[in-house]
Amino acid sequence: MKALYQKIRSLQGKNYGLYKSLADRTWDFGDFVLEFLHVQGDPYAPASRVIIKSNLLMLGFPSEWGSSFERRLALSDFLYRKLSALVREKYPDRDAAVVFDTAGPEMLVRNALWVDNGELRACLQVRLPGDGRKIQAEAAAEILTMVLPDLVSAALYNSGESKPDGVEPELVEHYRVLAERKEILSQLEERGLCAFVPDGAVLPRASGLSELPMEGAVPFTAPAEMAVTLVANGREIRGMGIPKGITVISGGAFHGKSTLLQALTKAVYPHIPGDGREGIVISESAVRVGVEDGRSVRGTDLSQFVRDLPGGISTKNFTTACASGSTSEAANLMEAMEAGSDVFLIDEDSSAVNFLIRDVRVRRLLGDDREPLIPLTDRIREIQNRSFILVAGACGDFLDLADNIIVMASYKAECARINGKNVAAGLADSVVGSAAGTVGVDGAGSCVGDAAKIAPNLPAFVEPQCRDFAEYVKPLLPSLRPASAVERQVKVKISGDTLLQIGFLVSDTSKAGALVDKQQRFGAGFMLLNLCQNAASNNDSANGEPQKSATIMERINALCEKIKNVGFRNLPQGLSREMSLPRPIDIACVLYRMRDGKR
Repeated sequence: MKALYQKIRSLQGKNYGLYKSLADRTWDFGDFVLEFLHVQGDPYAPASRVIIKSNLLMLGFPSEWGSSFERRLALSDFLYRKLSALVREKYPDRDAAVVFDTAGPEMLVRNALWVDNGELRACLQVRLPGDGRKIQAEAAAEILTMVLPDLVSAALYNSGESKPDGVEPELVEHYRVLAERKEILSQLEERGLCAFVPDGAVLPRASGLSELPMEGAVPFTAPAEMAVTLVANGREIRGMGIPKGITVISGGAFHGKSTLLQALTKAVYPHIPGDGREGIVISESAVRVGVEDGRSVRGTDLSQFVRDLPGGISTKNFTTACASGSTSEAANLMEAMEAGSDVFLIDEDSSAVNFLIRDVRVRRLLGDDREPLIPLTDRIREIQNRSFILVAGACGDFLDLADNIIVMASYKAECARINGKNVAAGLADSVVGSAAGTVGVDGAGSCVGDAAKIAPNLPAFVEPQCRDFAEYVKPLLPSLRPASAVERQVKVKISGDTLLQIGFLVSDTSKAGALVDKQQRFGAGFMLLNLCQNAASNNDSANGEPQKSATIMERINALCEKIKNVGFRNLPQGLSREMSLPRPIDIACVLYRMRDGKR
């Protein structure tokens, strides 16, 4: 620290550009070291970036906290939030001298703070002070040799060594959530479940713009017919187990059916203690599928849901720069299948009606020759080894087809059918029997209807195969270049909140998978940039012989596993700005929407 202080003081009043000399070496502070990743060129340029590195033992944490992925994620996320709160408290202004990003309720792998190989790395932004083009050494020395060490001391050291577990109780809670989640995920498959919602979960949010739990909300209670008790981390947890298959969530407006679906959608990521949804667990490959007017589609086989278009246009290799509502939803579903999703979440309010259902009278009027669309109701029972959870308050056709029906009434869940058997016969009769007599209940209590009789004979459903990565990205590579003459490398940018730009390539990520913030979008962008730049070499060995080709998901999964182990530090430009790790399937969703932004 003394050496850095003396170095800064020697720069007093000199040209601002000499700040860059601070990046020539590593600065030792005793328990940690500081390095400059980037030094701004003038006081008005984007802030400088520094990285702080320290051994966990030096910070007072037992070595076990650097072992399993769950422990490392719990520690990283806990310290990230602690450091973020302290920085905001000391520097609340937007143009603060020290900047450290905030986070939502999700626990994610972030490059801003990560633990691997027993070492902690924290990246912060620092605005180096200047008077015009002159260095203000005294102010800079205060920030770098006083403020930063104080922040490290207050946020990153273990202050719970005297506690029963040797660390702060809040950190133990972080780990408990992750450990229980891991155990419950393994039990879902054993129990034949696709999701689990524990008793006491708080599903509603404070507002449509907030991720905070609603005060006074009705805690979730599992209906008796769907209640299961799981054992995780040494304790029993009761809740609603949603069986695999087709599950319909119904109920009146404002009674909580979309709130339940949204909570399940968010549950693909672990949440912090106190969020209210931290105990909800769903398959980590679950994807929300809905309409996406105007999205780009390239080379996707839609023939399972869209017959050949007028003029003999085939839909087996469908490409468009501006998909319609039903076509976009069909593409979203087929691409999610291709990427390996085994649970699909659908809300009728955000879907194309003609993709979900086809009215019997319209079917009889038009026939199949004049309607290229094949509704989901005609296909859903054919799709094997996949589960659907649908919100249907008006599309009653899905009640005929559902294995399970959950009715939400005043935010309380009731079970109307479980594994094909009606358990609330009166309720089920009154709901499904209202469709002009098309559906009834047989003697065994199972629902029977005319949907299968009305549906046309269709070719057997064919599962999509994941495409070859190198072949898929080959048409994109000419656009993967710096977007201006002054840029020396391909930049990743975000326009607005969701339009991702990689060189001249763009991808509208507003409805791509379950991306939660800009950090994840930058993460997806930089990872795709790296994969695309290496696409040619990935398929060529050192002796010039082509290697076995790899699919899109094989490439993405391999890179995600590396980042889960060592963070973003080995990814080119991986520490250039704040980013976090998306799910592999979300990265694939971003890639499927990628197109040349100039066209």
